[in-house]
Amino acid sequence: MPFETVIGDRLIRGRMDAVFHDADTGRYDVVDWKTGRPPGNDVERRAVGVQLAAYRLAWADLAGVELEEVRAAFHYVRAGETVRPADLLDADGLAALITTIPEPD
Repeated sequence: MPFETVIGDRLIRGRMDAVFHDADTGRYDVVDWKTGRPPGNDVERRAVGVQLAAYRLAWADLAGVELEEVRAAFHYVRAGETVRPADLLDADGLAALITTIPEPD
């Protein structure tokens, strides 16, 4: 699922691998498939979590639902492991982070 969304003052474009809807709860699950290994430490986990947080925010915007209605996970195919970070950034957290990154020349 391709998307464009604005976080802070930046236009973010990407492509989500899969989005599932749970008819029983009404919630959504955004899943990003990974072929590499799962993160090995907290720094790596936080870094990849930024991508997942942006996907989650974008899907909430696209679906017109509250952010709390969208869960997100990485599925590491080779390891057969699904990881659901519990501390994903919200819109304000992502905007604050993104504004610290200089724009390319």
